[in-house]
Amino acid sequence: MLVKNKVKVEAPLNPEIAGELSSFYKQRPNENFLGLFKTKLFFFNWGSAGKKDNGMKRFFRDKLGEPPIIIDSVYIESTTRSIKSYLKTKGHYYSDVKYDVKKTGKKKGKVIYHIYPGNYYRFGNYEMNIADKDIYDLVLANADNSLIITGKRFDWEVILKEKERIVDLLRNNGYYAFTKDFIEFDTDTALGNWTAYIALNIKNKSDYEPHKKYFINNIIIEVDKNNDDVSKSIKDSVPFKSFTYIPNQYELNPEILSHNLFLQRGDLFKQLNLTRSYGRLSDLNIFKFVNVNADVNDTGIVGKLDFNIRLMPSIKYFYTIEPQAITSDQNNTLTNPGRSYGIAATLQFNNRNVFRNAEIFQLTYRTSFEAQGKVSGGKIFNATQQSLTASIIMPRILFFPFFDRNINFLSTKSTINTSLIYELNVDYQRQVATSGLTYQFNKKLISYYFAPIEFSYIRSTLQSDTLIERAKTDIFLQNFFSNYVIMDSRFGFSLSNKSITKRKSYFFLRWDALEIAGNSLTAINELLNKEKSSNGQYQLLGLNYFQYAKSAIDFRYNTIYDKNKSTACRFFTGIIVPYGNSPIYTPFDKRFFVGGANSLRAWKPRSIGPGSYVSDYQIDHSGDIKIEMNAEYRFNIYNHWLEGVLFSDAGNIWGIKDDKTLPGAEFNINRFYKEIAVDAGVGIRLNFTIIIIRFDLAIPIRDPSFAEPDRWVIKNFTGRWAYDNSYLNFGIGYPF
Repeated sequence: MLVKNKVKVEAPLNPEIAGELSSFYKQRPNENFLGLFKTKLFFFNWGSAGKKDNGMKRFFRDKLGEPPIIIDSVYIESTTRSIKSYLKTKGHYYSDVKYDVKKTGKKKGKVIYHIYPGNYYRFGNYEMNIADKDIYDLVLANADNSLIITGKRFDWEVILKEKERIVDLLRNNGYYAFTKDFIEFDTDTALGNWTAYIALNIKNKSDYEPHKKYFINNIIIEVDKNNDDVSKSIKDSVPFKSFTYIPNQYELNPEILSHNLFLQRGDLFKQLNLTRSYGRLSDLNIFKFVNVNADVNDTGIVGKLDFNIRLMPSIKYFYTIEPQAITSDQNNTLTNPGRSYGIAATLQFNNRNVFRNAEIFQLTYRTSFEAQGKVSGGKIFNATQQSLTASIIMPRILFFPFFDRNINFLSTKSTINTSLIYELNVDYQRQVATSGLTYQFNKKLISYYFAPIEFSYIRSTLQSDTLIERAKTDIFLQNFFSNYVIMDSRFGFSLSNKSITKRKSYFFLRWDALEIAGNSLTAINELLNKEKSSNGQYQLLGLNYFQYAKSAIDFRYNTIYDKNKSTACRFFTGIIVPYGNSPIYTPFDKRFFVGGANSLRAWKPRSIGPGSYVSDYQIDHSGDIKIEMNAEYRFNIYNHWLEGVLFSDAGNIWGIKDDKTLPGAEFNINRFYKEIAVDAGVGIRLNFTIIIIRFDLAIPIRDPSFAEPDRWVIKNFTGRWAYDNSYLNFGIGYPF
C-alpha cells in the first residue's frame, strides 16, 4: 500500500520549479486526517470485514470508504515521464528521474523520486522572420515589451505568453482577422553553450497575401423588442453620433450607450476597444445579454467591419423577500458583549432604467428582532432594528463625465444613498439618518472608491439604568451617547490577484486609506467667526459634530497546498485620530474593538482592551488604534463538506492619547508588544457550498489584562482551566 510520495532533488534546482514537481504524482496515498488517521480507508475496511454483507456495510464501504491505494509501477513510470516533460519546458532538456520503493511497514511502502535536473538552457538571440513588412515594423517597434529576454532561463510558458502578446499587439493595431495560428517559434540548441536561439515566424494569410488592417464602418445598436409591452409603437432607427440606434420599445437615452462604446466609425479596429465596449454594456446591469457580431468586408485594400450590437433588456421591476434567522456577536451593546439571536426579513424593490439613463433604483426595508444577553419579563426579544434605504446606482461618474471615457476603467459607477435607521437594544435607543454620494472606479485587479460627502445625523437615548447612572459623571458616555452630526469624506481601494494568479498563493488587500470628518464645517465656522458652545465646540444646527481622521488596512494571504490543505492569514491595523472640534473623543461606531467569532476568538466581542487597562467598573472596550493578526490551517476531514481548522489569533486595541484615568490604555511604542493578546484553538466547518457553518473553540494563551509576569496564562493549563476559559464561537462563512 502506498503511504507516501517524496521528491528528492539531487542537484541544484530553482525552488519554484521544485515546488511544482509534487503536482505530477499520478498516484497518491489514501486521504488522512491530520496525517494520523485514514478515515476513508477505515470505513472501507470496516465495510469489507467479515463474511456477511449488508446494507450498512455497503454504505460505509462504497459511499464513505476508499479502497487502499496499491503501488503500481505503471503510475510511477507515468509520473517520471510527466516530471521530465515539465523540466524540459523549463529548460532542463537532459534531466533524469529515477525512483525507488522503500518498505515502511508490513505491506506498506513509499515511492521516492530522485530528480537529476542537469544544466538548463537560457534564451539566446531572438530573431524575427516576418513576411509582412508592416507587421515586421510593428513587432520590431514593440520589441522592448518582449517577454523573451536573452540570458534568462528558457521557459516554454514564456514563449506561449509571447505568442499571446504578439496576437494582442496586432489585433490592437487593426489586424482583426489575425490569430495565433499564424505564429510559430523555432528553437535551436545545436550551437552549444546551453543557449537556445529563438526564431519568431509570422506567416502571411496565404503565400503572397499579406494580412489586412480593418477599419470600423457601420455600427448598429438595437434593443430587442419587449413583447411584454405592446402598447407602444416600434420606433424607427435613430442616427446618433457614430452609430445607428434602434430602440424599438425600449426608452433609453443613447448618450449612455455612447459613453460606454469605444467603437467609432472610421477608427482602426482595436481589440481592447471591443472588449471594453462589451464589458461596459454588460456592466450596465439593465440587459440580460449583450451580443456583438462583426460582419467582415474584404473586398478592398483594407478591410471593413460592420458591427451589430443586440441588447436584450432585463425585467424592469423586480422584488425580493428574504426571511432570515440571524445570530451575531458583532452587536454594539456595551453591557452585554455576547452573542445575539433573532429573526429578520429584508424586502427589496428594484426599478431598472428608472430615469432612462440606465440608473437602477433600489428601495430596501429591513426589520430584525434579537435577543441580546439575558432576556427577562417573558419577552422573547429585547432588541430591534428597523431600516429603510433608498439608492440610485448610475453607470457613470456624476458631474465628471470625462472619467467614463477612460478606457483603463472596466466600469464606473456613482451611488446616491439615503437611509433611516431605528435601533433599540438593551443599552440605548438610537435614530440615524444618513445620506451620501459614492464614486467607484473598477479596473481588472483593483477597485477604487471615493465618497466626497456623507452626512449623518445621530440621536441617542440611554436605556440601561446602569449606563444612565454612570453617564451623570462619565464624560466618555456623555459624548458617545449625545445627539450629534458627522460630515465626512472617504477614499480607499481593494486589490486582489486571485483571478489571474496561476500559483498556489494569492492575496487580498483593502485599504480604507483616509476618512476625514468635520474639517469643512470647522473651516466655515472659523471663516464666519462663529461662537463656540459652552463646552468649547462649534455646532451645526445646534448639535455637536465630530472631527477626526481614520485609516485602516486589511491584508489577507491564502495558500492552497492541495485539494485537502490550505492556510489563510490576515493582518489588520487601523487608527482614528480625534482633533479640532472633538479633540478627545471619536464616534462610538467609528472606533475599533477586538474579540468575537471573526477576531480574537478566545474573548467575547468588546471584552478586552484597550491596552492592559482593566477595571471592575469598565464598560467600554474600544480604542483608537487596532493591531490584529490571524492565521488558520484548514484541512479536509471528510468529502470536503466536513472541514477542520487549527488557528491562532493575536492583537489588541489602544487609546491614542494618554488618558490618566485609564492607566495602561494608551498606545506606547515601548510596551505595546507586551500587551498583545494571543489565543489558539480548533474548529470544524460544515461546508454546504451555498453556506458554511462554523464552530471554533478557542482558549487564551496570553492575556494582557493580567499583571505583566502573569500574562502567559497558558502556563496555568489544566483540564479544568481549559474548560473554564475556553470559548465556543458560532459563525457563518469563513472568518477571513
